Amino acid sequence: MKKMKKMICLVLSLMMLAALAACGAQPQPEQTAKPQQPAGEIKALAAPVYPTERHWSEERLSGSDYFTEQSVSVMLAGLNGGNRVYSPLNIYMALGMLAEITDGESREQVLALLGSDNIEALRAEVKAIWESEYRDDELLTVLPAASVWLRDGEDYKQDALKHLAEDFYAAAFSGPMGDESYNRALRDWVNERTNHLLEEQAEGLKMSSDTVIALLTTLYFKGAWSDEFSESATESETFHAEAGDKEADFMRGTRTMYYYRGEHFGAVYLSMNGPAGMWLILPDEGTSLQELIDSGEAAAFLSGRSDWDREKYIVHLSLPKFDVSVDMSLIEALQALGVKDVFDPNASDFSPLSDKTLAVSEAEHAARVKIDEKGCEAAAFTVIMVAEGAMLEPEEIPEMDFVLDRPFLFAVTGRDSVLFLGAIGDPTAE
Repeated sequence: MKKMKKMICLVLSLMMLAALAACGAQPQPEQTAKPQQPAGEIKALAAPVYPTERHWSEERLSGSDYFTEQSVSVMLAGLNGGNRVYSPLNIYMALGMLAEITDGESREQVLALLGSDNIEALRAEVKAIWESEYRDDELLTVLPAASVWLRDGEDYKQDALKHLAEDFYAAAFSGPMGDESYNRALRDWVNERTNHLLEEQAEGLKMSSDTVIALLTTLYFKGAWSDEFSESATESETFHAEAGDKEADFMRGTRTMYYYRGEHFGAVYLSMNGPAGMWLILPDEGTSLQELIDSGEAAAFLSGRSDWDREKYIVHLSLPKFDVSVDMSLIEALQALGVKDVFDPNASDFSPLSDKTLAVSEAEHAARVKIDEKGCEAAAFTVIMVAEGAMLEPEEIPEMDFVLDRPFLFAVTGRDSVLFLGAIGDPTAE
C-alpha cells in the first residue's frame, strides 16, 4: 500500500511538472506552495494553487494604502519613548480572510477598514497584492503566506474554504483542536515561513479545544541596501531618546537622494536591491514623534495621498542600527478602528463558514525588523482565532546632513505596499 501511494504521488508530480512546462508557467514558490504535512492525526487538506503569471500594478494599491493610513495612529499609539513595529500588509491579508468567512454587518465593518466596497473587490486586490509583492531571488525576498487551521469533525461550508484557497492562497489543515501536536504544527508552520525570526513570539500560539478555525498569515522580507554601508564607518554616537541620551551604533554613508519636506518632518528613501526600500521619517525639532503620528501627516505621506515638496541633495546619512520587535493583541486596536461585531457572539455573522454561533476569540500580531550595514530583514505573523460562541543631465546638487539621532519613523516598502512600519524611540532598547 505504501509503495502504491508513493507511485501515485510520483505520477501526479510528473503530470503537474509536464503541465507547467507545456504552458510555460513559472515555478511555484517552494516555501509557500509546499506546506509540510504535519505529523500525527493532523491532515493537510489542500495546498494553494498560486498564480503562474505576474501582473505588476501600474499604481499603488488603494485598499492596502487606506488601511495603512487608518491604522498608523492606533497601532503606534502610546509609544512613551519606546519602539514599536507592525506589518500593515500582513494584518490586511489576515483581515481579508476574516471578511471572507463573515457576512452582514460583521463583513461590512471589516471591508470598511480595508477600503473595499465589496468582497469581490477585496478578493481582486488581495490577488493583485500577492502577485505584485511576491519575490524570491538573489536580489530580494518578499514572501507572503496564509493558512487555515480547522477543527476535526466540523461541518464547514466549502464555498468559503474554496475562496480562502483560491483568492488568499491559503493552505488548509485539519486536526484536533487543543492537542499540543496541532499547536506545534501551527508554530512550526509560522517559524518556517518567517525564517525563525519570531520563534519567541510564536511559542505562545495555542489553539484551544473551543477554537473552530484559525486564520494565519505570515510575511518574510530580506533585502540588501543598493549601496551598503561600510562597517568601518560605523561609530558610536549619541541618540537623544525621550528618557535621556543613549549611545548607539550609527551607520554612516553619503548618497545622492531626494529629500522630502513635510510641514513637520523631513524624509529620505533608502533604496534596496529590487523593488523595495526603507523610508526614514524624522520629525522636526520641536515636534515629538507621537505628535507627528497623531497628526496623520506621516500616514498621508506614506499612503501617497498627497504631493510633497522634494529636492535632490548629496545626503550625509547617519542611521542607528536597530532590531525592534513586538507581540501584541489586535482586539482593542481593531475595535477602535470600527471592527466590533466579530468579537460579539450576539452580533457576529459567520454564516459563510458555519451555521454555529461563532466569534473571534483571539487576534494576535507579531513583527520584527532589524537593520545593519548590509540591509534589512523582517518578519510578521497575524493569527485570528474564531471560537464557538527611469538618466538625468549632470546638475549642481546641494549637500545636507540627515542625522536620525532622535526618535523617528521608518517604513519598509515593497513594489506597491507598506510591508512594515515602525517607530524608533530608543535604538538601544531590546
